[in-house]
Amino acid sequence: MRYQINGYTDMHTVISNERKIGGALEASMIRLRSGEEFKNAVITRLEMSDAQFCSLGFFTEDCKRVIVHINDISMIMDANHVNVSDLQNPCMREKKVEERIKHLKRLCELNEGSCTVPFREEVMMLVEDIGLDVARQHVDVPFLVAEKESKVVRIA
Repeated sequence: MRYQINGYTDMHTVISNERKIGGALEASMIRLRSGEEFKNAVITRLEMSDAQFCSLGFFTEDCKRVIVHINDISMIMDANHVNVSDLQNPCMREKKVEERIKHLKRLCELNEGSCTVPFREEVMMLVEDIGLDVARQHVDVPFLVAEKESKVVRIA
């Protein structure tokens, strides 16, 4: 878990900066006023009209896309910003991992032969998000392993 979400403003920040910060926004349960409950819902959209939040979009564990008006939400329980590899919703975990792998492959393809600092930072963020083992299956990332192993602290 990266951190806990405290309100709609935090949700909006995470969703709008998803590409920069990685991860996904998952709630252990969303209950609507009608009584419907959705466990392990991954929140994908939070729409605003002027300065007010108006609708929320999320994926259920059944791979259904749900869009509800903010006034129809009774409760959002335990919303967290988590790494994609840590998502409890199997449908969205698979979908998000595919997106991240596609982005990682394209990024490595475009930067082939050069290893700039922004490139390394973005690759490291993507690898941390999906997990090193999954990333290694699709892309050769030797500089990440070498960097982690080279961080040796000497005392005296």
